[in-house]
Amino acid sequence: MNDELNDPELQKILSKKVQQIISNKEKEKEQKELVKHLDSKTFYDFIAKNKIAVIDFWAEWCAPCLILAPIVEELASDYPQVAFGKLNTEENPDIAMKYGIMSLPTIMFFRDGEPVDQILGAVPREEIEARIRMLLD
Repeated sequence: MNDELNDPELQKILSKKVQQIISNKEKEKEQKELVKHLDSKTFYDFIAKNKIAVIDFWAEWCAPCLILAPIVEELASDYPQVAFGKLNTEENPDIAMKYGIMSLPTIMFFRDGEPVDQILGAVPREEIEARIRMLLD
């Protein structure tokens, strides 16, 4: 058995298989992630490629942001035809500045890559849902 472990061809095959398993796990994680974590590199592509996008602008230190996060997750599950993303404003101040985000949390609604509505603060699910429904009509 020790000779088998020293076989370079077997090591190559095992290494390739491990890489496939890791890659598959990453793909599964992406598919399960209903609310995409965005940054300066992915934000503009995300809002451009999705007809309707709902973006949660947040920060780790923001308690109301943490209260709102599970509501956004639920909505993402209930409205699969809408793209949901979240952007940490501390890590991406350029985007927050561009869209005039001065208060957290801010939920911004985009249609065809353009901002069309926003909600400031931690609000009830029904308020966010009503805005989503208006965009879907």
